[in-house]
Amino acid sequence: MFSRILFPLDFSEQSLQMFDCLLELERLGTREVILIFVAAGGQALTAEQRRLLDRLKSDLERAGIAARELVVSGDPVREIIKAAESEDVTLIAMASSGKGRAQEFLVGSTSFGVLRSTRWPVLINKFRVSGVQGHKDVERSCQFIFRRALVPIDFTSCRPICEDMLPKLSAMGLEESVLFHVVESTKYALDNGGRFKEVLDQLEERRAKLAEKGCNVTTHVHFGTVSYNILEAARELDASLILLGAHRKTLLREITLGGNSEEVIRKSHVPILVIPCEE
Repeated sequence: MFSRILFPLDFSEQSLQMFDCLLELERLGTREVILIFVAAGGQALTAEQRRLLDRLKSDLERAGIAARELVVSGDPVREIIKAAESEDVTLIAMASSGKGRAQEFLVGSTSFGVLRSTRWPVLINKFRVSGVQGHKDVERSCQFIFRRALVPIDFTSCRPICEDMLPKLSAMGLEESVLFHVVESTKYALDNGGRFKEVLDQLEERRAKLAEKGCNVTTHVHFGTVSYNILEAARELDASLILLGAHRKTLLREITLGGNSEEVIRKSHVPILVIPCEE
C-alpha cells in the first residue's frame, strides 16, 4: 500500500528517530524509501552527514527495503513536493519537532508546509525535545504505529477512509481501528438521546461493513468539542495512530486559519496519518 515512501531528512535527532519508525513499515508493503535532504544554499553534505546517510541506506537494505537518496538545494517544502511528484510516491513520512504554535506558524514549519501543499498521504510523528545545560534529549516515540488507529468520523466527508483505506491497512497489518465521533456540545445537548442513538447506529453500520471486509473495528463516542475530544480519546484508548481524512481545501483552510485538523496535528502525542480526500 505504502510501497514507495519519501522521507525528508535533516539529520536532526527527530528525523533520525523517525527513521527508526520507517523500518516497521516493511510489513505494510513498503519496498522502497527515498531519502531526501534539502541543503541550505546549495551546501554539500558534511562528512558526518555523508556517513549518516550511508548508514541509513544500509539499515533499510538490511530490512529488505530498497533505498535511494536525493540531495538537492532550495526551499524544503517546494523540493519535497517536487520529489513526491517526480518519484510517484505513495506516502510522505516525516518528523515534527512538536514546537509551540507561535514557532510553527511564525518561524514556519516544513511539516505544516507539506500538509498545505500535498495531495499524498502524510505520516507525521512528534518527538518531544528537552534540554539541560545545552544538552538536547529527544524522547523516543516509536512503538508499532499501526497497532490501534483512532479514526475520527463526521459522516459527511472522506468516505474512502472507511470504504478503501481501512480495509487496505487492515489487510497489510493494522491490528485494530476505533471509529470515533464527537457529538458537538455547540450543536446538541448532552441529554439529546436521539442524536446519540443516531450516531451509534451509523457507527455500527460502518463497523459491520468493515468487519465483513476482515477489519477488527470498535466504536467510541464522546460529547464536547471536536479537537479536544479526539486528543482525549487517543489517550484514553491508547491509540498508536490518529488517522485523519480531509479534503485538501478544508485541510488548507484549517491549517492556515486554525481548526480541528490543525489543533489535532499540532497537539497530538501520537503519530498522525493525514489522508487527503478527493474533492
